[in-house]
Amino acid sequence: MTISPRHLLPAALLLCAAPALRAQSATADSLWAAGEYAAARGAYERALHDNPGWVRGLFRLGILAAWDGRLDSALALLRDAREMEPAEPDVRIWEAKVLAWQGRYREATLRYDSLLAEQPGHRDARFGRAQAFAWSGRHAEADREFRALVAADPADAEALVALAQLRQWQGRPDEASHYAARALTVAPEDRAAREIQRQARVLSRPRVEVVLGFGHDSDDNNTAWQTVTTSLIVADGLRGFAGVGALEASDPVQDGTRVHGEVGATWWRGDLSLTGAVGARRLRSDFGIDRSTATVRTALGLRLSPTAGVGVGYARTSFDETAALIGGDLDIHDLSADGDVELTRSLSLGVGGGIGFLSDDNRRTSAVVALTQRVAPRLTIGVYGRSLSYRGKGTGYFSPDRFLVAEGRAAWTYAVSRWETRLSGGLGVQQVGSGGSAQAEGHLEARLARRWATINEAGLALGYSHSAISSTTGAFDYYTLVLNLRLGL
Repeated sequence: MTISPRHLLPAALLLCAAPALRAQSATADSLWAAGEYAAARGAYERALHDNPGWVRGLFRLGILAAWDGRLDSALALLRDAREMEPAEPDVRIWEAKVLAWQGRYREATLRYDSLLAEQPGHRDARFGRAQAFAWSGRHAEADREFRALVAADPADAEALVALAQLRQWQGRPDEASHYAARALTVAPEDRAAREIQRQARVLSRPRVEVVLGFGHDSDDNNTAWQTVTTSLIVADGLRGFAGVGALEASDPVQDGTRVHGEVGATWWRGDLSLTGAVGARRLRSDFGIDRSTATVRTALGLRLSPTAGVGVGYARTSFDETAALIGGDLDIHDLSADGDVELTRSLSLGVGGGIGFLSDDNRRTSAVVALTQRVAPRLTIGVYGRSLSYRGKGTGYFSPDRFLVAEGRAAWTYAVSRWETRLSGGLGVQQVGSGGSAQAEGHLEARLARRWATINEAGLALGYSHSAISSTTGAFDYYTLVLNLRLGL
């Protein structure tokens, strides 16, 4: 058979280029092995320019893009590599890992499950799937998988650290410290294990928070309040708390004082949490009744899925937010329910409602809905609506037969080093009373906080509301200033 010269030329060029391609590949791989990743990226890109189908080059460029936070680019490169080598487990694992980093946990889990169906004992796939479970809130499944990995290899430091982190998220610092210590016996220099041990010690210690607040409204009601609360983990999954405080209130004709204290605990296991507290209040006023009363509150919360939860609550307390109400001998029994769901990775919906029974035979019902969209890493926008109604007209407090608010909202948060700034506000319309006309309303808040150590924080918040929604008396303008200090002891 005669070979045409036009067929010989491409073959000759390919044979001549092969040594150069091998040299480029070897250079890129040696730079990768030496940890010189910036130089390796350039070498891999040059090699891929001449050999676009080189799977290892695509794979490692995908890893480098993921490390740089360019997750969409990483996925594109990894998918190209997987299309050329569909059975390559490392490529499939990294694609699943990047999906999990993007918060696409269901897709990541499907990728891991696909590989595990073919290779049931693949350790990295099992670990990656457990991580996706943990990050998505499926703690029970993550716990089983991590513990199985540790049982199979007690020296698996990565699984021990992951299990320690999971215990810390579950509010079980003693167990978190235990698994971190086991990881350090295997890998003494593991920084993640050391950090978990440090945080577990901090979280196990008592903490105290002091809050000072001031309020003023356009009806000349003034309030100043101070609270001191402390809490500590008394056992894995059980945090106790206690608090004391005082509120001084005044209006144009009288003053009132409230002193209160409370003790309680929060218990949680898996997706279930339960909070209960009891307390007492002492109320004194210039013209009203001086009295003491007991308080109680409880709440039950349940995560139905990683992206959805519900809760119910009950509280019995005095109705005492102004000087007139402190002397008004009013109590309220409040029943509430709420729920939240992430509709997408950046869109969330919250709803709530409640009914309150006042001791003057009045009844209050309320409902709220909020839809929030994250449009940038620091910026969220949304819509908010609230309804409030009373069965009858109360004495000394805002009690419309119908009150409606609808507004658009936005919030911007910026953090640098240990400082954080948050600006938020809303603008909308309100209707006071069933026969009332629509009125413009809005609010603004600004907060500056400084954090240090693990839980320490000092903050200052300023707020202004041009709406009857913020005042117990229905005053249209309401101003607040709040200072807080939280310290780990």
